Amino acid sequence: MDPVKVIIFVGAFLLLLLLGRKLSAASEIRPTAPPEPVPLQPATNNVKKENEVLAPSPVVGADLPFPVRLPELEMDDDGKFNRPEFLNYHFATIDLLQGPSNPKSFFDEFFVETRNPEDQHIGTYKYLVATPAGLQRAMDEERLPVMYLENQVIIVAQWDLTLILNAAVQEIIKTYRGWQAYAEEHALPDTDGQN
Repeated sequence: MDPVKVIIFVGAFLLLLLLGRKLSAASEIRPTAPPEPVPLQPATNNVKKENEVLAPSPVVGADLPFPVRLPELEMDDDGKFNRPEFLNYHFATIDLLQGPSNPKSFFDEFFVETRNPEDQHIGTYKYLVATPAGLQRAMDEERLPVMYLENQVIIVAQWDLTLILNAAVQEIIKTYRGWQAYAEEHALPDTDGQN
């Protein structure tokens, strides 16, 4: 074979190899680090600076009497509880005492914090709470022709904190019991021979 042809062939091969690497690197999906959690700010942060007017701290559910009647917290013979403990609840932007500016048209995220009495694990359930008019307003503001709503959605006719919290609590209790039954039914067999 002619040495010039070999050099051209090797050069073309290396050029294609480099081009392929560049193209594949450009289409690589690199995982990004999850966002850092927002640190909780203590209530003592409301220090008034000179000539500054501070807005009152938003009221959260832990500051109020719990408006929903809960079943007694009971443990069965297997050491499983019938429900989690309810610690707190709040909206992302709506004040619990004042409610939304328009009780028939709102759209906000609602959080309910619970603790599993078995292992003391604290978890937070997140719901989207809205009225039909609030959903329409959100679609209009964002110019959305369609809106996909995920699983945890509560639609109400108008603002009623007790109704909203009761709907979330009932779903959490149902999910809590359902998860325990699912876990028991689908548990892996005991491999060390102990029961």
